[in-house]
Amino acid sequence: MKNSFLFCALLLAQIAIAQSATEAMAWMKIGHRTDLSEAWSLTSSGQYRTGTSNDLWLTELEFTKSVNKKWDIGTELRHYLIFDTDGATKGTFQRARVQFRAERHLDLPRGKAHIRYALQQRAVLTGGGNHKITGRIRGEYDLKIKNFAWDPTFGVEYFASGAQDFDRSIRFAIGTGDKIAGRKLSFGYFYQRDLTNTGMHSHVVQTSVRF
Repeated sequence: MKNSFLFCALLLAQIAIAQSATEAMAWMKIGHRTDLSEAWSLTSSGQYRTGTSNDLWLTELEFTKSVNKKWDIGTELRHYLIFDTDGATKGTFQRARVQFRAERHLDLPRGKAHIRYALQQRAVLTGGGNHKITGRIRGEYDLKIKNFAWDPTFGVEYFASGAQDFDRSIRFAIGTGDKIAGRKLSFGYFYQRDLTNTGMHSHVVQTSVRF
């Protein structure tokens, strides 16, 4: 009886720990793409993120250059507003991020593959947290399905941050999208796991509309 009670107590504790390390979020994005030239484009967007942690709003500018049919490069600028309602110091705090990326595109018999390499710098403008440099590598596969407009995209991405955090994370994603009345509508889901410090894992659903 005593051993059974101890087993149940340990099991409940494990479940509680697992639940405390889980984050569920929803990201909603709206954007507009402008072709600046034959090679260059600018996408401006806003995204609201809500879930079990602090809600936030981010504004983004993304410049993309098509180098050729196989490569494109880009720069992304972001500004974050973080609405902290749970911490010891409540308020609205700001962060900024710049990202440089290069992406390779490959034609396959049943779709397309994309490999993206990115390096980003995060800066804390107000509130707590550390400045962070993160390297990212992402692989995606667009599966073409005959007579079906909402072709799925599968992806996996690895994150590696430098000092002071030295975070390591991996993300598995699935999504789909199509143009409706001239607007690009997308839906997606990803699971992300922290491989190092906290063991946090996240479930995120995403929607976006681009004009």
